[in-house]
Amino acid sequence: MPLPIALFLSVMALVLFWRNKTKQGAIVLLFSLSGLYALSLSPVAFSLISPLEYQYPAFNDEKVAFIHVLGNGHIEDETLPITSQLTYTSTLRVVEAVRIWRLNPQAHLLLSGYAGISAKRSTADMHRELALSLGVPAAHIQIFEQPRDTEEEVQVIKGVVGQHKVAVVTTANHMRRTMTFYEQGGVNVVPAPTMHLSRNSPIAFNITQLYPEVQNLQMSTWAIHEWLGIIWQKIKLVFFNEKTKGNNEQ
Repeated sequence: MPLPIALFLSVMALVLFWRNKTKQGAIVLLFSLSGLYALSLSPVAFSLISPLEYQYPAFNDEKVAFIHVLGNGHIEDETLPITSQLTYTSTLRVVEAVRIWRLNPQAHLLLSGYAGISAKRSTADMHRELALSLGVPAAHIQIFEQPRDTEEEVQVIKGVVGQHKVAVVTTANHMRRTMTFYEQGGVNVVPAPTMHLSRNSPIAFNITQLYPEVQNLQMSTWAIHEWLGIIWQKIKLVFFNEKTKGNNEQ
């Protein structure tokens, strides 16, 4: 999380200034502000997130038996429409899934996502409500309310889809980790990324790219989150494989 880290470093710099360690304080403050500034620029944000978003192509017109939508989040407020209760990410994922379903009207939507700590309804149930309102028949929807993260979602789904082809719908920058979980599970999966934030084609430099913007900082934050997640995923896979190998040798 670049913003809280930058704020923490700024506070540390103030402490160093207060203790008359001016040089150390200036270095920490410069590092904090320059890092925050750099991550708020579009060239930096795009360079961090584009390799994640464009590793897999958009869903075209493949035939699939299932469409799996990963959960994201929601709030509960009956005075609001369902599109306002779901996060922007969740709404886009469901809309993309419905688009794919219209290309494959025989397919079934698999909606996963738990309720969280204090919520009464699960994200999967909220996704179902939106899908129903967009015209998907209830008989073509199945929800899974227990999974708490992508790894658990894939573990549950693979027991349902068997060897059938399944399109997995998630945010473009999250697709790389998702595909790894699916491939590890031996599922016949087709990527269906959505909510692309960057641009795949080069953009000519102009002076406005030197202006920091909050949406660029958000992109950088998501990208850093995903890259760290990929690193952690690789560590877990190596540890799991070594542990499995050791158990087999015993």
